[in-house]
Amino acid sequence: METPDELVIVPHTHWDREWYEPHDVFRLRLVHMVDRLLDTLEQNPGYRFTLDGQAAAVDDYLEMRPEQRERVASAVERGQLAVGPFLILLDEFLCDGETIVRNLELGLRSSRSLGPEMRLGYLPDMFGHSAQMPQLLRGFGVRDAMMWRGVPARIDSHAFAWVAPDGSTVRAEYLMDGYGNALDLFALPGQLDGLVREYRDQVASRYGSEPILGMLGTDHSAPPADLMQVVAAANGDAGDGGRADAGRVVLTVDTAEGYVRRVAPEWAAGDDDALAGLPVVEGELRSHARGNLLPGVFSIRTNLKQAMADAERRLSVAERLDAAFGSDDHRAFFDTAWYRLVESTAHDSVTGCGVDATANEVEGRLATAAHVARGVGLRTMERIAASTTPDRHVVANPTGFARRAHVEIRLHDPARLELGSGVQLLDALPEVLGDETMPTRELRKLLARIHGRELFGQLINDWTFTDEGVRFQVAEAPVGDFDLAAFTEELERRIASDPSGERTWRVEIIADPRRVALVGVDVGGVALAELDPTTATATADPVTVGDRTLANRQLTATVDERGNVTIEAADGTVLRDALRLVDEGDRGDSYNYGPVASASAVTDPDEVEISVLEAGPLRGRLRVRRRYAVPARLDARDPDTRSEASVPLVVDTVLELREGEPMLRVDVDFVNAAADHRLRVLVPTVERDLPGSSAAGQYVVTERGRDGEGGWGEFPLPTYPVARFVHAGRTSVLVTKHSEYEVVADERSGDDAIALTLVRAVGMMSVNVHPLRDEPAGAQFEVPGAQYLGTRVRTSFAVLPSAAGWAESGAARWAELLRTEPEVVRGTRGGPAVVGGVAGAGGAAGAADDLPDGAVVEVGGDVVLESLRTVTDASGEAVLEARFVNYRGAAAPLAARAAGVWDRTDLTGAVLEHGVDLATFEMGAARIETFRRRAE
Repeated sequence: METPDELVIVPHTHWDREWYEPHDVFRLRLVHMVDRLLDTLEQNPGYRFTLDGQAAAVDDYLEMRPEQRERVASAVERGQLAVGPFLILLDEFLCDGETIVRNLELGLRSSRSLGPEMRLGYLPDMFGHSAQMPQLLRGFGVRDAMMWRGVPARIDSHAFAWVAPDGSTVRAEYLMDGYGNALDLFALPGQLDGLVREYRDQVASRYGSEPILGMLGTDHSAPPADLMQVVAAANGDAGDGGRADAGRVVLTVDTAEGYVRRVAPEWAAGDDDALAGLPVVEGELRSHARGNLLPGVFSIRTNLKQAMADAERRLSVAERLDAAFGSDDHRAFFDTAWYRLVESTAHDSVTGCGVDATANEVEGRLATAAHVARGVGLRTMERIAASTTPDRHVVANPTGFARRAHVEIRLHDPARLELGSGVQLLDALPEVLGDETMPTRELRKLLARIHGRELFGQLINDWTFTDEGVRFQVAEAPVGDFDLAAFTEELERRIASDPSGERTWRVEIIADPRRVALVGVDVGGVALAELDPTTATATADPVTVGDRTLANRQLTATVDERGNVTIEAADGTVLRDALRLVDEGDRGDSYNYGPVASASAVTDPDEVEISVLEAGPLRGRLRVRRRYAVPARLDARDPDTRSEASVPLVVDTVLELREGEPMLRVDVDFVNAAADHRLRVLVPTVERDLPGSSAAGQYVVTERGRDGEGGWGEFPLPTYPVARFVHAGRTSVLVTKHSEYEVVADERSGDDAIALTLVRAVGMMSVNVHPLRDEPAGAQFEVPGAQYLGTRVRTSFAVLPSAAGWAESGAARWAELLRTEPEVVRGTRGGPAVVGGVAGAGGAAGAADDLPDGAVVEVGGDVVLESLRTVTDASGEAVLEARFVNYRGAAAPLAARAAGVWDRTDLTGAVLEHGVDLATFEMGAARIETFRRRAE
């Protein structure tokens, strides 16, 4: 057998940016570590260091040490310091596919500002790997990856070909022994040579004659300053580098990228046949065989997952509307927001498996990203508002699909209007906005309250003085003019008439009669539609509502006395006993669910109340309020049982059905009252003994079995992540946040069900003794915030029943329509109006005479428009970029229409194909395709 005669040492650090300490505590340590590192590199020209594949570490350092920028850049240029290509070492399953694209974009931009980036998809510690990562890496021209967790047990060599569902392939260097496998070799003084030989013999079968990879570093480790001297001493003074001794293993030092270039030079040079002899692994990597996957992170601190999904969605919508209908350059704002979002995807950040302080900081960053998106969105909608008069509204559809939009507006004095059939009246709004008395001496306060013509968030349309006082008539839209000078003159006259200043005046602020109304309107893909409630028409498939039922031609939902639901689809599919809740104890930690005695599970409510919230015909809503008595916590003496003391858990489930839709929208809302538990909702599949499920997320649909592969020190619990939808049997569950699910056998029905986790509450970051894990995942720190006591949890999803599969039922399309609602704004042309909740804000974005007429980008099939934004092309011009994903496992026509000439590009913007016809272009199976419209 061939035996390696070289061990390549890769000095590195794995820098968890935040985890058991918040970001700024770890950054202080980082700064001091890099200070020493720069000295070490300059003193030892042969030294090489890999800075964890994430440019954020350099950004964090230079923010504190800006004067060291030239030293860092010099180290990168000399090839001593490897940085990038990612901005952050992300969790690949708790962010959207577009977020991974932006991670690489930002990481490459930051790295290239210093010098050449590391051309290696360095993924050392992620809790498994997404199926599309090879396609995403290749889209940026990166041909290699390096990882540890998730690789199946059958891989027994140090490298394999990792293939995405579309066939994109990277060479994967497998860190079979983790990212610190060389640490023990240097641990005992004077024993390096023997330990290296022993390790060589252990791993020789993996490497053949190729050099062994020795990763020298671990979490937050500093580089050994004397490494080069130790290596030189180990190699001896022989001129041949020590190879005179046939049994000796020569030690060399390199970066992670340098190693893969050495062992696979033909592949690095672009030879796509160079991987022919390697084992092949297709799709996602979620084996527990040689590393813990810690799947409990998908369900802990679920509001963090909601915040991530919300920020991603809001940024995507703001980018699309800005690119299609805006006139300002907001690219710098988007860069800032995406940076905040991407840094929150770190595998100890959005995962929620750090301390409470870390979770709080992550939530704050995600809120900042969402605020930027809201700001840009409001600016764009102001511009759109200027295209029509205040008696009309404009609806903006951010998705690429033409749709039936349902938007809520406020109608003024609806009794005088002849409303169209496409209007459903909802709640009446208060008319009396102010009613107070004040003496004459205080009447001038009114002038301080009026800003232009705005008063209490409305616009003054009329005012009247009487002997008793003054009345203002206000509304959201202006009628006539308001003369502030005339009002002031009359006010001063009234004040002068009462020299004592003691007379009492009644001050009333009365709004026009107002009702919230739901209006339906058809709107094209990334398009605008003007909305007039007097002409809005309903579809031929209205919603009818009974005391316990919702129905249209596509679907019927009926609530039983226990609060469970029977869902019947038009094709005959019937889901019985759906949306039942199951509450179980959890003795685990933030990394892993820990089961307790199953007898303590709570499955039935003590009380059920059912009420009609909306009666159709556009939208019907029922509220099911269920009250449960659940154990308050685990038993303090026996962690395998739950306490006898119980607490009330009140869960509101709102069922919603819209005209013409084949899915039942569901909103589950509660304030968590119990500790140490997991609450799940069950959705029947109508079948039993299913082989597995199909789950969409990160730009792919992944087929998963019912059992995971074990072999390390962790039970392979088959709870999985989902970001768009999960399908099993005859059911698709469409989600609006990054969630956890499992296909389980339902003991009541005998069929399988999709169990969607609503909350998982525990009090420890990691426990030393866990029933499903052999070793701690971290330090045993208390994290009381992860118990979510008193925390409101809201989960929105939809159930799409169909005898056909997920592709045939249009699950990808419906999931996009569910998660991306249209925007609506009242017109402002000809005067101010209430925009974004602020009176008089309209018109600030300028005229809107150049808004596109018709769809900007509209997709006719099931291919999903995932991103539409303004980017800078190679010539410095601002151009429109659109990214599409075919979630199907078979080729499909793009079937898109958009004005202009479009070129197909890779993810960097490099043109691959000129002048593409978007209507006829064929999207390969599971392909991600990007197009840019040529500058006019």
